[in-house]
Amino acid sequence: MRNAISQFAAEGDEPGRTDSPAGPFGEHTCDSPPSLEHSMYEAIKELVPDAAFTIFTGDIIDHAIWNTSWEYNEHSIIESYEHMDEHLGIVYGTAGNHEAHPTNDYQPSSIGKSSQWIYDLLAGTWSRWIGHEAATKAGEIGAYSTKYPHGNLRVISLNTNLYYRGNFWLFQREMLRDPSGQIEWLIEELDAAEKAGERVYIIGHMPLGDRNAFHDQSNYLDQIVNRYSSTIAAMFFGHTHRDHFQITYNGAPNKSFENALLTSYVGPSLTPMSGMPSFRVYDVDPVTFAVLDATTYSADMASPTYQTQGPVWKKYYSAKETYGALTNPPLTDPKAELSAAFWHNVTEVFEKNQTAFDDFMSRLSRGWQQPECDGECRSSQICLLRAARSQDGCDVPTLGSSYHTRMADSTQRDECGISVIQATFSALVAKEGVLQILEELLLNMGLKLHG
Repeated sequence: MRNAISQFAAEGDEPGRTDSPAGPFGEHTCDSPPSLEHSMYEAIKELVPDAAFTIFTGDIIDHAIWNTSWEYNEHSIIESYEHMDEHLGIVYGTAGNHEAHPTNDYQPSSIGKSSQWIYDLLAGTWSRWIGHEAATKAGEIGAYSTKYPHGNLRVISLNTNLYYRGNFWLFQREMLRDPSGQIEWLIEELDAAEKAGERVYIIGHMPLGDRNAFHDQSNYLDQIVNRYSSTIAAMFFGHTHRDHFQITYNGAPNKSFENALLTSYVGPSLTPMSGMPSFRVYDVDPVTFAVLDATTYSADMASPTYQTQGPVWKKYYSAKETYGALTNPPLTDPKAELSAAFWHNVTEVFEKNQTAFDDFMSRLSRGWQQPECDGECRSSQICLLRAARSQDGCDVPTLGSSYHTRMADSTQRDECGISVIQATFSALVAKEGVLQILEELLLNMGLKLHG
């Protein structure tokens, strides 16, 4: 997310009247300025010169969701991918919910073609990396399957917006079981990969265990992932802006290291609105493409030289170095896989070790915030890590809520996980007296605001 646009501009907010102007490299109240984006690209080239390819999990457009247009989104998307092409080599991208106009608006193909413009745009942009055949599929449904040219790996990019509760096109009188036929297509691709002996990375924007994922489609995809777990090496997502993971199990009622099958790696975000700007680097086995380590790099915005001399990108933490010695059994061998069983064992560490869990909670925002979380909150957060299927999550959204259970006092942002209407109304009613004004307006329209 690139453009530093403050939310809900009002009278008196015009240029020249800013009491607290944003710094040149971004603020926690704004999205990422181009200077921060370019700084990250330079850091990746310096810190990871041997990177094989990049996974970009989507969301280029900023959070000014009331101010998007086809022209604006198209310009921003093309510009960002051009910058990636210049600095990063091969990029495997996904469609974020913010790429669409209006935000979240991905129309299933059986209903209409209003999303054709964004599919055509992404397909044309991605084609330089994924080839003509994969780009053709991306032009149909915003998803693709392509072979990594330097190894026995297939990358399948899913359009998770087709399962996102913020996409109002999905709310039909008769709900679609397989919007745009993507689930059927995924089965065909995984089956072909299995027969060919290929390893597969599944990438997407929204994690399949996210509270905003429709339960039915998340369940269908969980069954598919179970069936092809020996072919899928790992899954990678974004959307939450948080540095965490989700575990897929084999369906047994009791979740344990013995029935943990796959890991979904949910990467941190560049945008300062959710924490310290960050990116993640994966060390993988060159033959099996199993993940051997996951290392997060970040820039400390609290540094006194951040705005004057620019971001300094440093290693924040390595998953293996941080958690490997804490698990039972320990996992410290550099060549050992970070298996789903390992990650389940990490969650058991969190159950027994409050300090380790507190450190994990701090890493969600890369050290920006340390939310207090124990008791039921702690159990809920661990439950979420064990829930790569949305119906298994313990975080039940309530009317008017915009963040996770029992963390209401935290100022951490999770902007991508709420609808346009909810975001707008939440900002309005937060101001003293505005709720009463809104209620009066609704009454004048013959409507009633229920509380």
